Amino acid sequence: MDKEERKAAEAERLTEDLSDYLDGVSEEDFDPVAVERWLAAAEELDGAEDSFDAEAAEAAFRARHGDLFPRPVSSPEVRHLRPRRFLPRLAGIAAAAVLVVALAAQSLGVDLFRHVASWTRGEFTFSTGEGEMPETVSYSHGQAALDAYDVRVPMMPTWNPAWEGDDVPGLDVTVTEEADGTLVFTEDHRTDAGDGYTFVVRQRKDKQQAEADIQGKDEPDTIVYEFDGRSYYIVPLDAGQYRITWACGRYSGEIWGDMDLEQAKHFVRSITEPDEWVYTAPDMSIPPKYETIQEAMEDVGIDPDYAPSWLPEGFVTVESDTYVSEETGWYSAYLFATDVEGERNLSLSFDLRTNPDGVGTTVYPKDDTPVVTFEKCGITFYIISNGPWRSVAWMDGGVAGSIGGNLTEEECRQIVDSIPRYAS
Repeated sequence: MDKEERKAAEAERLTEDLSDYLDGVSEEDFDPVAVERWLAAAEELDGAEDSFDAEAAEAAFRARHGDLFPRPVSSPEVRHLRPRRFLPRLAGIAAAAVLVVALAAQSLGVDLFRHVASWTRGEFTFSTGEGEMPETVSYSHGQAALDAYDVRVPMMPTWNPAWEGDDVPGLDVTVTEEADGTLVFTEDHRTDAGDGYTFVVRQRKDKQQAEADIQGKDEPDTIVYEFDGRSYYIVPLDAGQYRITWACGRYSGEIWGDMDLEQAKHFVRSITEPDEWVYTAPDMSIPPKYETIQEAMEDVGIDPDYAPSWLPEGFVTVESDTYVSEETGWYSAYLFATDVEGERNLSLSFDLRTNPDGVGTTVYPKDDTPVVTFEKCGITFYIISNGPWRSVAWMDGGVAGSIGGNLTEEECRQIVDSIPRYAS
């Protein structure tokens, strides 16, 4: 093992020791000296190398996270934390410590937070972590599965009806192969009780086999709905249920489940003629938990310098919240805003992951517009288009950022330019 390999191994050991300590310590027993000891050890390990300035790292860490270190008290004034925010704040401080440790370890030669960006016609995907990826492939929707298999014929509905009640249908997308070689693409929307609807597309060997999948051709109750040059056969089932089948070349399609006749026709139309996006003002009667994304990020220990200081005018915060999973080392903050006069929406999401061994994927649906990439301060930013919606996404160590909405490419770039973390 050469000098650089020994340095990398020792840096990894130091990081693991501090991570183990932070994972097991309680809020009462947390000792800031543990972090100081790590910084001292990192400085000693660094030695005379110029690749990592341990003194500067310590200064930056102390400046951003002064709560971790003892400091003189100039007055007897005591700051009282609100009970609602105390636990998330403490968890956030620990998370920030782990992140800074990990970033410093990367500077010493240990690449902890690896990620891969990839995209197809229908999806943009961030894959993160060093562990084994699941053997099964997941898709954000049925069209993305068709895109992955290079199916260019429009076969999957793009419309989903509003659903009443608290038991909202989930989404399960699968691709299976039958014994005769038929590929079956399924997009399932079902509640826990089994209510909902299902889309199925089959890739047959030829047109004749696809035509054989059509049901109800000769049934008296069948409604033949002609649209966009195709014939769709709509068969009534039980009360409030229909089955729709059709064929196009070597492909056959099927939709079945809970719907009325107008909804059945709406499903059909959305296959070749997607609905135009229509702005609907969200419910703004309940005040948001946080007015800004920076407030939410601070509450879970994500450095607010990763958030933009500029957003297009007119947006008002509608909803915001945070999520903490100390078990998996995941800290998240998000905010949703709307511009009523401009009839557009905006979403901001930031995630901090402190466990480099965790494996995960973030999927962004996209259209055929090419993904735009650009760099700032060594970080690659991606602009993903999906109809009227554009998202700008990036990863920086253990932090993932995502800002999306009815934005122009220029606005996406302006938002990134305003992020303090990447200021020139």
